Amino acid sequence: MNTVIDRTIFSNITIEHEPRSLLGRVILKAEACVRERGVTLSFATMQDFVETNARNRATWGAIFRGFDPELNDLDDANSFCLVGRNSKGEVVATQAGRLYDWTDSSCYEEMRSLRLLYRDPLAQKLPRERCEVTALAARGIRGRVFYSGGAWYRPDYRGLGLVSFLPRLARALAHAKWDVSCTITLMVEKNVNKGVFPRNGYRNIEWDVDFIDSREGSINFALLWMKRDETLKDLKLLLEGVGEEALLGKRAANA
Repeated sequence: MNTVIDRTIFSNITIEHEPRSLLGRVILKAEACVRERGVTLSFATMQDFVETNARNRATWGAIFRGFDPELNDLDDANSFCLVGRNSKGEVVATQAGRLYDWTDSSCYEEMRSLRLLYRDPLAQKLPRERCEVTALAARGIRGRVFYSGGAWYRPDYRGLGLVSFLPRLARALAHAKWDVSCTITLMVEKNVNKGVFPRNGYRNIEWDVDFIDSREGSINFALLWMKRDETLKDLKLLLEGVGEEALLGKRAANA
C-alpha cells in the first residue's frame, strides 16, 4: 500500500517506493524546517520556474537548460519544481529536478551528446556547442538518474539553511516518486568555494565537465553525485538530527 502525506502542503504526494516511512518523515521534517524560516513551499510548473528565473536575473544566473520546457519534454511524470514564498507571497526560493532514464546509456554519453540539455541536440544546440567530460565517475552513472538543481535563494533569504534542506527535500521526493539509482548535479567552482558543497548533502565531487560555446558561453563545472544508499543514509542522518546544528545555519530573520 502506498503511503500518502496529508498533513502538509504535500497533500498530493504519494510515497510509491521504499523506504516509505523514512522518506515520508524526511519530507515532513524538511518542509517544517523550511517553514520555520518563513518560507512556504508549493509545486510549480517548469514554465513557472523559467519565468521566475527571468524575473530575478539580477541575483540568479541562467537556468540549467535541461529544465527548459521549450527545449525538453517535461511534465509531472519526469520533473518537478518547488517554489518557496514568504508571508507576502513573494517567491524567495526555488528547487527543481528531473528524471533521466539512462538504462541503456551513461551520464558521460548523455553529457557528451548534449542530450542532458536538449530533446533534439542536433536541431537545438548552437553550431559550435559541445561538452567535454573528464570526470571519470560520469561513465559509471547509469539507470534512473535524478538531476537536482535550479536552487535559488533571494539574497535576504541566504544563510538561513535553505541550501541544506531544499536539496534534501528534492532528493527525498525523487526517491519517493521514481526510486532513482543516483542523483547528480553540476556546480561551478565559485559555489564549491563558497561551501555549498557539501552543505547540500553531496559527498562525491569530481572535475571536469565543460560546456563550450553554449547559450551561456563556456562554463566549467564539477560533477556531484550520490548513489541511492548514500542518499538514504544522508536523509536518515537528517531525520535523526545528526550534525543538525551545522546544517541549519542561523534562524530566519525574515519570517
